[in-house]
Amino acid sequence: MRRFSFSNIIYTLLLTGLLAILFIPGGKVWFMQQLMKVGLLQPSVPKTNEDAWPAPEMLFRDAAGAPVALSSLKGKVVFINFWATWCPPCRAEMPSVDRLYRQWKNNPGIVFLIVDADSEPDKAAAFMRDHGYQLPVALLTANVPQNVYNGTLPTTLIIDKAGRIVFRETGAADYSSHRMEEYIQQLLAEKQ
Repeated sequence: MRRFSFSNIIYTLLLTGLLAILFIPGGKVWFMQQLMKVGLLQPSVPKTNEDAWPAPEMLFRDAAGAPVALSSLKGKVVFINFWATWCPPCRAEMPSVDRLYRQWKNNPGIVFLIVDADSEPDKAAAFMRDHGYQLPVALLTANVPQNVYNGTLPTTLIIDKAGRIVFRETGAADYSSHRMEEYIQQLLAEKQ
């Protein structure tokens, strides 16, 4: 009997990898990021905005503690990402969200709200700092309707200049894709 056959070695490596993904939080993050690198986990960017619906009023606090009402951002494109530091899919997509933010952060027509679902601003800020992300952390200060955010992490919304939700994605996605860049350019170019 051959204990070190090629198939036994491959089986052992696959089993070890699966166990690492299941039981090591960083393993899940790494695996999901690899799926993103090969083109999987792409956000489903809509071809049209005909399925858009009016965004309800949402109230946030920015990192400095200043209140931010969604209605005050009308006329801008708003990218909202609900996440948590302990959430592997959130951690997996965070580098792509950060790349998207860095690309658009100087554009006055778009606002990013990276909403810590746990409402722990110090912990969220430390996470961003420790990973070298520049993302602006925000906190939700009022309830949001279930059809907008039902607690599933991560959940990402994009709201157009007219105040309509034109994009909603749950689960990890690669937001640094070329399709997402084109979609944001399209939204920024639209007249209100």
